[in-house]
Amino acid sequence: MPDTDLRFAVFDLDGTLLDSAQSIVTGVLACWEYCGFPEPERRAVQRIIGLPWEDGIRTLIPGAGEREFKMVRDYHDRVARGELTRPPRNEALFPGARAVLDRLEADGYVLGIVTSRGNRRLQELLESQGIAHRFATLKTVDHGPGKPNPFLLLQAIAEVGGANAQTVMIGDTTFDIEMARNAGTAAIGVSWGVHEVHELEAAGAHRVVGLFDQLPPAIAALVAG
Repeated sequence: MPDTDLRFAVFDLDGTLLDSAQSIVTGVLACWEYCGFPEPERRAVQRIIGLPWEDGIRTLIPGAGEREFKMVRDYHDRVARGELTRPPRNEALFPGARAVLDRLEADGYVLGIVTSRGNRRLQELLESQGIAHRFATLKTVDHGPGKPNPFLLLQAIAEVGGANAQTVMIGDTTFDIEMARNAGTAAIGVSWGVHEVHELEAAGAHRVVGLFDQLPPAIAALVAG
């Protein structure tokens, strides 16, 4: 049976906890140049952050399929092996993120992450920021269908033994909000990521906050317990 006293706060990573959008855009543009794909606008690349990578490719290259997926996989495999130079990265926690995690832990919340990253890269990022130990569950696209499908969020809730009514998803994209609404949980949008406030509201966010210190009271207002 779900633990109805357990309060579960689930975070997106990129654009929510981690200021990584520009590094992601730079990486995609480098990949596209190597593969010979038409160069997309930076804003178009930023808009796909949060989608599973296959969906992002289809968005940027209408009609893309297995050929394009293989080219992108091959590029990243060559980068991982050191055969190609890795594009520069500048990824760090947003100011205030660590303090909010501290506050929520002190208030007794269980913490989780649902992201469109893969397992290996997620672990690298969390360890580099010194927060890998904070989360009771980490769900990535390696575990199943990505956002806005509710599968990963529901899997996270089941893994910690929580209940939908005591769970809130916090994210910066409509994909996060739609996933939460599809899963039947509360949804909080943050304004410092890649999607606009009006888009988050239109997607069904119960709250949209503009500052990290607004998150704990917003979460408390939405999560029973």
